[in-house]
Amino acid sequence: MLREAHILDEIYVHRYHGPDPSYAIVLCHGIGGHGGIYDRFCVPHAMRGVDIWSLDAPGHGQSTLNRPRGQWTLGEYADAAVMVAEHVAAETGLPVFVLGSSMGVAAGFSALHSDVVRGAILMGSPMVPQGPWMSDLAGPWQTEGVQQMLAASWPGRAARLDVSILFDFDEDYGYSGAGEQKRGDPWNTWSYDLSSWASLFTYQPKIPPSENRKPILMASGAEDPVFTPDVMETTARAIAGPVTFHCFEGGKHQLMLFSTERFSALVHEWVGEQLGSRA
Repeated sequence: MLREAHILDEIYVHRYHGPDPSYAIVLCHGIGGHGGIYDRFCVPHAMRGVDIWSLDAPGHGQSTLNRPRGQWTLGEYADAAVMVAEHVAAETGLPVFVLGSSMGVAAGFSALHSDVVRGAILMGSPMVPQGPWMSDLAGPWQTEGVQQMLAASWPGRAARLDVSILFDFDEDYGYSGAGEQKRGDPWNTWSYDLSSWASLFTYQPKIPPSENRKPILMASGAEDPVFTPDVMETTARAIAGPVTFHCFEGGKHQLMLFSTERFSALVHEWVGEQLGSRA
């Protein structure tokens, strides 16, 4: 398996090129992360015959280095995922699926409008724009007063959201020391300006959940302390089209890293079903 680095416009992409690939995955990472943190999943999954392109979102990792780290919008993230997917389709001729991890679910779902994207795997998060969980939280962010506040340089850009307080990696990854380990990676991002975070709740996807027609696999961990299976299943049921929900017994939040073999097998089988044969 060959691991490569690509730069598409200002977007940094980690490519895991498996042998004789039958499909491609564009991977959208979660909160504070970057596309290079998923070797534990990407290497063995690529060896199944998959071409994986894992991007650093705008304002994260090694993408968009001409701006402050942690400055981005969900619209930019979705556009970056589409750009990478369209590049992959043109470059390889392979059918392309998007895989959203945690916060990356929002970008992955929002990329489904692209003609080259065949379907989506949404893992570990109900962050589907205009889905029930997001809609419940969106109201205050969309009010005129809050929008005016966020449009100003202060506090919109000056006020910061501390990722390590919002998300307890030790608890959510399921082992002590996870947060400290992530601190050792210089390409992780530890704060977002408030305007960037707000974009999660104000973005409107080109195809809302009620109008989706593409296949989706939504995966949840039964022991996820962040997003419980009932929240995940409610989100899955709110999406139109062919949606499959799967809950992993004993699974935590980050299935790619800690339920790797089971998650990889499920994804490979599901993609094969979408392509009309075993991938």
